[in-house]
Amino acid sequence: KESALDMVHWLKEKGVEYRLIKLSQNAYTVDDVVRYSEENVDPAEICKTLILRGKKTGKKIAILLRGGDRLSFSDMKKMLGEEMTVANEEQVKEAAGVEPGAVCPFLVNVPLFVDKRVMDLKRMNCGSGDHLYGLEFETKDLARVVNFKIVGMAKSRTDS
Repeated sequence: KESALDMVHWLKEKGVEYRLIKLSQNAYTVDDVVRYSEENVDPAEICKTLILRGKKTGKKIAILLRGGDRLSFSDMKKMLGEEMTVANEEQVKEAAGVEPGAVCPFLVNVPLFVDKRVMDLKRMNCGSGDHLYGLEFETKDLARVVNFKIVGMAKSRTDS
């Protein structure tokens, strides 16, 4: 796929060390990534990039979370002043150039918000722009090559 190839070329240009992880089929959840990965992946390092849309303005943003975390929509509303909803397939394609499930934080063309819990990871594994590949890199490299705002918008599955 062109987007994954473009992204790999772009990462090389930026000097980001990465590993592409081949998946045997499309992965949409952390469990899918672990199940379909053809190499070992650490489930704690798996992250997801969600595209959200403002219910009033239609403004789109991307948020990067650890795979096991959930987004606090009430915290998002407080921070952004607007109720947000998960974007539909067409809106995800507009904001990220790819279908849901393949979104890569390096490829989004909307403001990127990164949950502070992601920054605790030494390495992360996320979408690459291609459903059949995951992308693993050192978390510090994200800040080197893309602009984002660190926010506290996640709760783990065990938080109340």
